[in-house]
Amino acid sequence: MEKRMWIRRILGILLIVGGFLFGASRGPAGVCPGDRIFSALGLPVWSQGTTGTHYPGLAGLAATMAGIAVVNTTLGEKARIRVWTIVVVILVLDMVRAVLG
Repeated sequence: MEKRMWIRRILGILLIVGGFLFGASRGPAGVCPGDRIFSALGLPVWSQGTTGTHYPGLAGLAATMAGIAVVNTTLGEKARIRVWTIVVVILVLDMVRAVLG
C-alpha cells in the first residue's frame, strides 16, 4: 500500500512540474514550451490571434491542478493544509509578478 502512495505522489509531482513547465512563459519573448508544441501540432496558441485566452497556459494550469489533487489524496490533514498554503502563496506571488512586470 505504501508503494502505491509513493507512486501516486511521484506522478502528482511530475504533473505539477510538467504543467508549470508547459504553460509558464519564460524569457523576454514570453514564449513557453506549450506555445511551440501547440504551433507544431497546428493548434492555435491564443483564442483571438495574439491575444485572448492562452490555451497552453490553461493546459499547464489544468495539469498542475490535477497534480496537486493527486498529491493531496495521499496526504494527511496537516500536510494538506501546508500544500494548499504553498499553492496559494505561489499563485499570489505569480500574480504580483505578472502585474509588476
